[in-house]
Amino acid sequence: MKVLLVSPNIETLPDPVFPLGLACLAGALQKNSIPCSVLDLCFARDYEAAIAEALQSFQPDMVCLSIRNIDNVSYPNSISYLPFYRQVAQSIRQKTSAVLVLGGSGFSLLPDALVSYLGADLGIVGEGEQALVSVIRQLEAGSPPHQAGTVITAGPTADGSHSLDGLCEPDRSGFDNAAYLQQGGMGNIQTKRGCPFQCIYCTYPLIEGRTVRLRSPGRVCDEIEHMLARGITSIFFVDNEFNYPAEHAAAICREIIARRLPVAWSCYAHPAFVTSELIDLMQAAGCTGLEFGSDAAHPAMLHSLGKNFTVKQLENASVICREAGMPFCHSLLLGGPGETMTTLEQTIEEVQAMSATAVICMIGIRIFPRTVLATIAAAEGIVGPETDFLKPVFYLSPDVKDDIVRYMERFSKKHRSWIFPGLNINMNTDLQRKLRRFGIKGPLWEHMKTGRRARRTVS
Repeated sequence: MKVLLVSPNIETLPDPVFPLGLACLAGALQKNSIPCSVLDLCFARDYEAAIAEALQSFQPDMVCLSIRNIDNVSYPNSISYLPFYRQVAQSIRQKTSAVLVLGGSGFSLLPDALVSYLGADLGIVGEGEQALVSVIRQLEAGSPPHQAGTVITAGPTADGSHSLDGLCEPDRSGFDNAAYLQQGGMGNIQTKRGCPFQCIYCTYPLIEGRTVRLRSPGRVCDEIEHMLARGITSIFFVDNEFNYPAEHAAAICREIIARRLPVAWSCYAHPAFVTSELIDLMQAAGCTGLEFGSDAAHPAMLHSLGKNFTVKQLENASVICREAGMPFCHSLLLGGPGETMTTLEQTIEEVQAMSATAVICMIGIRIFPRTVLATIAAAEGIVGPETDFLKPVFYLSPDVKDDIVRYMERFSKKHRSWIFPGLNINMNTDLQRKLRRFGIKGPLWEHMKTGRRARRTVS
């Protein structure tokens, strides 16, 4: 059975993102000797023509459409990607009778609704490497696994030791890696799956489970070497928290240093697990910046959002980064349950005092089913049984909803290192393209403000 893997993600803000999940599927199919081809629409000038050409030249028996994001999760300027995905699905349906299968992190959040909306034959929830191969083998044997329009739930992929080393490396050969590096500024890589934390809005546990499953530092660095061979010299670690477990992060850094890999990289990080020793090690291994999912800097709001760190730990992580000359960013989610103008102002005051390189500030929180936030929103009458979650639905505390947008618009005029995606402030397509044309690599927030870069040495 021949399989065409399609990535319909054409979003370019803050950057075009390499479809790592689809590359993982390509690696799994290759490992199992299943013929496959990749169609990435991110840089296609004419998506209809690109689809037609791929279907005509490859003649697939199955088309897999990977849904990475449903919308841009930004308020108030929310953008849904679903109408375009529907156009892609309809174009595929018009040109082939191949089995249409949906998957991806975005699909896993609303699987039944998306199978219906996009008119697919099947959908796979969760990690698809093994599940997709299983579906293909059953179809090849003439025994379809389910009736059309149903969803298969795949469990987390790991062996008994919670290792991910049994998975094959992502296959990047079918993608335009040079375009992602030039226009997106970086490639991406994953060192673990699963999230044990309790953030009330988070969808990571829904997609990857709560058990942390690790890749060995050797396997991670093997992949980095292969990326360097493709010219990918700047990468982003997409783990929900690179520095947890801290010993795993340190081991990866030591392996990068031991191999003398000439790579620049950045990551998401957890403030409670930041130490001077780890930051020194990360810098020596090529780290150029950390992004903290801080969300708030008020004790009541940290508790309300399910965060497992304190304002003091945020301050401590900020001090360590500043003293090391390590660029760092705080990402905030304002307007969650219990937010008032008083808690909001205190968060802003505290974060300002931390002197971050940049702050990414989101107003409101996108609600997805099966999260604690969805339960809270239902209890408050914000969502109900008839709510269509395919359309962007946001939680915004009633105590701030009438004032927060105007307040943050005024604030942004005096604070140029604060980025407001939902207000299109300090982040837009023209600025992004201009910076990338100058050859700037890595996350753009790293270049919002110049800080001390006096690096300490690691023996």
